Amino acid sequence: MWGLYMHVPFCPTRCIYCDFYSQSDSSLQDSFVAALCRELAIYHDQEPWAASPRTVYLGGGTPSSLPLPLLEQLMHQVRSLWSLDETIEITLEANPEDVSPEWAHGVAQLGFTRISLGVQSWSDETLRFLHRRHSAAQAERAISYIRQAGITNVSIDLIFALPEGYDRDWEESLAHALALPVTHLSAYGLTYERGTRLDRLRERGAVTPTSEETYVAQYYALVAACREAGFTHYELSNWARPGFVSQHNSAYWDGTPYLGLGPSAHSYTAGHRWWNVSDIHLYIESLLQGVLPIAEEEWLSPTELYEECVMLGLRTSQGIDLHRPELREAPLLERATPWLEQGLLTQTADDHLRLTHDGLIWCDRICAALC
Repeated sequence: MWGLYMHVPFCPTRCIYCDFYSQSDSSLQDSFVAALCRELAIYHDQEPWAASPRTVYLGGGTPSSLPLPLLEQLMHQVRSLWSLDETIEITLEANPEDVSPEWAHGVAQLGFTRISLGVQSWSDETLRFLHRRHSAAQAERAISYIRQAGITNVSIDLIFALPEGYDRDWEESLAHALALPVTHLSAYGLTYERGTRLDRLRERGAVTPTSEETYVAQYYALVAACREAGFTHYELSNWARPGFVSQHNSAYWDGTPYLGLGPSAHSYTAGHRWWNVSDIHLYIESLLQGVLPIAEEEWLSPTELYEECVMLGLRTSQGIDLHRPELREAPLLERATPWLEQGLLTQTADDHLRLTHDGLIWCDRICAALC
């Protein structure tokens, strides 16, 4: 079992907080898809990728910026190499401004079963600040178009802990999102990544990050609102209605192998991780020569495998499986004792170590202590 991820690195404009690899030259789209099809062909008969993937995910960047014929070419290549089960989860990330009735019908015909929509906020003022290209009204229409096309699995992304002056819209945005016919919600606290325009604004004093108290209050308001709306909190930043947990993203947290293709994409299997060059020109040129565009690779040590098992497991509602072989040689329970005594961790009857409600906000600090 494994998951297939394809990174589509095109964005007409860059959001002020984004540090993912992307570029805006749409004239490279044809060459990029041809290169991606070659990369798929190289991997498809290698172990463990010879068996059909459990999930397929097109992320970015902005995959919805690819014209439908190129999406069709890409999905035709995937299906020509692997036999995909009819029930497989096939996700496409999209921005609301790209979604029309025709587009939604087209991607449904191509077999996409799940759309992940980058909404971020229901405040037009906040969307302009973030340099998003859609309005709140466009986001709402996009959800309607996707549902009308027969795709019922609709996920949306939201951002909380916005800078002072913009953070006041959070609870309104959240209530609006949960009232819509969506099946999954991902919500992230805004981060100030080095090299982004947002971080430069912070350095100049043009924006003031929200306080820690506001961050905590907004996160717990999110937890409570999702629970009340019938969403299961299955990972620190992810909620789903029953039956709509993201199968693809879950692979990242439970150690399932995944193959990442496209510029900057990461892959993992059995303690081996590698990633592609973060340059579309080098990516295309390498594959034209029949060479995989790998930038670097690493084999995780026993200590690193332990740390990843702790970090990823603790983020999920199931918690850390104490029977995982990666944990056998470390005094995990001894390290966890202070947090268990404070009521921030709990040990379940089936030997899982997981965060309590009060411990959710302390996940990073607890992970550091356990590692």
